Amino acid sequence: MNETKTAPLVPAQTNTALYLQLHVAGHPTSDLLRVQAAYRLAARLFNGRYRKTERAFLCHAVGAASSVAHFERDVDFIIAAMLHAAYDSGQFPDGRFGKASPGHRALVRSVVGERAEDLIFRYPDFDFDTGQPERLAAAGLPTGVDDVLFLALAHEIDDLADAGLAIAPKHGASIAARLAACAALARHIGREPLALALEAQASLYADTRWLEALRSPRTRGFRIAPNLGAYARLRRARRHDGAVELY
Repeated sequence: MNETKTAPLVPAQTNTALYLQLHVAGHPTSDLLRVQAAYRLAARLFNGRYRKTERAFLCHAVGAASSVAHFERDVDFIIAAMLHAAYDSGQFPDGRFGKASPGHRALVRSVVGERAEDLIFRYPDFDFDTGQPERLAAAGLPTGVDDVLFLALAHEIDDLADAGLAIAPKHGASIAARLAACAALARHIGREPLALALEAQASLYADTRWLEALRSPRTRGFRIAPNLGAYARLRRARRHDGAVELY
């Protein structure tokens, strides 16, 4: 008897593809309009910015939201995935980067609502960097983190689908060890379809030698450099009693 295998999931990378995904899944227009508003905010916060893999950050924001939407209908989670890096890497209209200041939080809350903003606010404090999934799988989860853990695990799908996890390594001892830990954590919080999807991605990384030529010290890690030029323009405008809106 042949074993049925789950094909690797490929998340949407554009806003319109995400809207189509949500429509096909049966989401009402009200959900799509909320996601569209979140996308427009993401386009402002991440405008002109790239991950260390040289991938446009906005594509990753959409990909993370698409990954979550594949496993969860709750729109607050989908929106939180779209804006998961707002307080870590977003450039706000005041020219400042990240930071969950009261003003930044008020702006995000006005667009996405309190529940989604709370998830966005809590996400950067959840450590899921190099070796952390393995440590969590071995030591157990702290209480009250199932929701942000789910976001982190679904986010992992987008990192895996485009080889970003291998090109900008954050996987610790091996991709296989990280994925095994992630699948175990997904099962721990009752997310079997997500666990299977993570395991399916492992098939893409049985041999990563072809990626070695694409790596460089510049691509290690996932931080994105701030757009200092835009920040300088805002500072100059303020000194001359002007105003500059980033979009």
